[in-house]
Amino acid sequence: MTGITFHQLAIVPVLNELKNALAFVTKGYEYTKTQNIDPNDFLTARLHPDMADFIFQINRFTEAAKGIPRRVNSSIEDITFSNEEKTFPELIARIEKTIKYLESIDASSLEGRETAEVILLIRGGTLEVKLTGMSYVTQFAHPNFWFHVTTAYGLLRMKGVNLGKMDFLNGAGMINATPVAKPE
Repeated sequence: MTGITFHQLAIVPVLNELKNALAFVTKGYEYTKTQNIDPNDFLTARLHPDMADFIFQINRFTEAAKGIPRRVNSSIEDITFSNEEKTFPELIARIEKTIKYLESIDASSLEGRETAEVILLIRGGTLEVKLTGMSYVTQFAHPNFWFHVTTAYGLLRMKGVNLGKMDFLNGAGMINATPVAKPE
């Protein structure tokens, strides 16, 4: 087996999970419609009073995902969001836009960027973090992305949406999973 490329490490897992998130967010939206639930009840849901709401979680995981290519290679064109999304259809469109953007990234544009310097200003610009491209992806971008995707998933579960682990892992149906009979 040959080694994996930086693109395969940095982009592919995020792209796959964005597709799964699109599926489970859509499932959450459909649930509000079939159960006659005000979608705003889901969109403003929080796991804890000091945690941000569902809309914020979608915003953060799409920002984290789309930031990866640009941060490891500043010559890659970035996309922007209005950050004004307030409805399920707007959030779904935001996820779709992020997927299309990541699908457009040429794998060769990330070649050799593992050692590129990435400088982040976080906590409202009060903290500067310097990382290599590899460290940025594996120690910051991916964990941040997964945190917010998992939180969004958890909020939908908390609200009663019939989601299971396979919705998180394979909501988009990219893994070939075939039911088998249980042995007696």
